[in-house]
Amino acid sequence: MKEGDSRIRRFYLFRALTSFALWMPFWMLWAYENLGDLYLIAVVDAWFWGTMIAFQIPAGLFGDRFGRRAALFLGEILFAVGVLAFGLSTEFWQYVASNIVWALGVCFIVSGDTPFVYDTLLELNRAKEFTQIMLTATVVMYFMNAVACAVAGVIVEVTGRLEVTLIVAALIAIVGSFTAFLLQEPKVDRSKMLSMKAHFGFGLRTIVKSRAIMILILFQMVLGIGVYVMAMFRSIYMNEDLDLTFLWIGILFSTFLLVAAIVILSARRIENVLGEKYSLVFLYVAVLSTFLVVFLVRSPIAIVMQYLMYVVAGIQGPIVNGYLNKRVDSEHRSTIMAIAVFTFTALLVVVEIGIGFVASAWGLINSLLLMAILSTPIAVLLLVMWSREVDREKSARDETSWERAALE
Repeated sequence: MKEGDSRIRRFYLFRALTSFALWMPFWMLWAYENLGDLYLIAVVDAWFWGTMIAFQIPAGLFGDRFGRRAALFLGEILFAVGVLAFGLSTEFWQYVASNIVWALGVCFIVSGDTPFVYDTLLELNRAKEFTQIMLTATVVMYFMNAVACAVAGVIVEVTGRLEVTLIVAALIAIVGSFTAFLLQEPKVDRSKMLSMKAHFGFGLRTIVKSRAIMILILFQMVLGIGVYVMAMFRSIYMNEDLDLTFLWIGILFSTFLLVAAIVILSARRIENVLGEKYSLVFLYVAVLSTFLVVFLVRSPIAIVMQYLMYVVAGIQGPIVNGYLNKRVDSEHRSTIMAIAVFTFTALLVVVEIGIGFVASAWGLINSLLLMAILSTPIAVLLLVMWSREVDREKSARDETSWERAALE
């Protein structure tokens, strides 16, 4: 048994017990049932991301100042309360208020989970295992989500009440959040930590000065927006455009997650084969292909591409965050991750409202195609820049190795 395995297993347990997301297939259909307009739904969801814009960086500073475990516990509690409130909502401003609380929870979770794992592994001298361990945690989460989605489909089919899935999921999540206290806080030297303002400034300067970090953050924005917009409208697309029943939606969501979990188990090997340069190319081509098929194939056969989208959703975080984390020091890890999420959410709010408006005017499928077309030139530019940066870093490492060998 490797040193610290018990600490990693406790994180897997925490992730499992906070991932029984009964709400996943039906939260957007619940809002659509009461609001009846794709643009209003987009505006409601924009409040979620607007809240993250306002509070993600403070949450990151909180995680660096008070610890990863505190951030995780607070985040999971707020997350669960937000889901519960969403399930009890029926009007526009009720959905907005619940989304604000829900988003606050996500802010603290994002500021806690990845930094917790990476700093724990640094303490154990196992940092190279970060991507594999995060992929395993994602598989655990996907498996629990898959079971929950299948159960949710049965619940809605039997009761005819979409909101039950949110209410029950929230109550389970509240109980699960207390497993955060089983986690052992990683050792991070906070004795020399600067003031919140100075700490943020240092993190921002780190991003600006590092071309690699900047490219990764911008690429995450483009990729993440594509993944999220598809996820946001997926259940409406399946119900309205493909005329699938609630039971089938729950079952299909469950199979999406199970297939993705199986593929994710091999993701580390895929990343090793493709390397830093081509892993990002694969991720974007997979997302773009899914959008194009949804537009071109107007039948349930298009569902097949959603399996690929779930694979991307599962592996892009561990892979890209792994590339980010190895270029960031522990004292500023939460803050820099928070800045990355901040920039992502700032752009997402604008894109989401625009897509919602276009979807109301031209139809959902046409709006998805438009987003794919507009994002492609940006993604291609970033991928070219990333390829050059990886080559530059490799050249610098080779030169350093040669100099050391010459000195010896």
